[in-house]
Amino acid sequence: MAKAHKIIGVVPKQSYHENARIILPQKVEEVYTWEPFIWDETRHKELHNMRISIRRLRYTMDVFRAAYGFPKTSSKEVSVNYSGRFAEFFAVILDLQEILGDIHDSDVVLEALTDYADQAGRGTLAQGVAALIDRTKEIRKVDYKTFLEKWERLSAAGFKQELLSFLVS
Repeated sequence: MAKAHKIIGVVPKQSYHENARIILPQKVEEVYTWEPFIWDETRHKELHNMRISIRRLRYTMDVFRAAYGFPKTSSKEVSVNYSGRFAEFFAVILDLQEILGDIHDSDVVLEALTDYADQAGRGTLAQGVAALIDRTKEIRKVDYKTFLEKWERLSAAGFKQELLSFLVS
């Protein structure tokens, strides 16, 4: 698992919002350090590390949600102010974390099934395991394609820049 990047510039006696404006953009940048690796579906470790970085960003956003007008308990009514924008960004981050989690789950299952198949040898059980491996590979392929499509849409829409601008405002 990748270590979190060191956060610089935090001043303990500074306001909650000021520290949020320092910490959150650095967490966003940490996520994007993994972007060069996402175009290769065989980079399992790097995709997992991106998921971990996204999870760290999500948890940090949750800690600082009040600094952006997002209440601790979300209501069904979403206002048009900061809380609405924050909720939109938060939902995107959560979605990315979930799809990368699904990809990682498939990777873990494939590793276990492959190890089992190697030990099981031939026979009916091995055929069943081979079928599970094929099904899991297909699920992973679909999830990976979904992730890339979402990432490309977000990139084309300038998601990173919009998020960073929002977080420092």
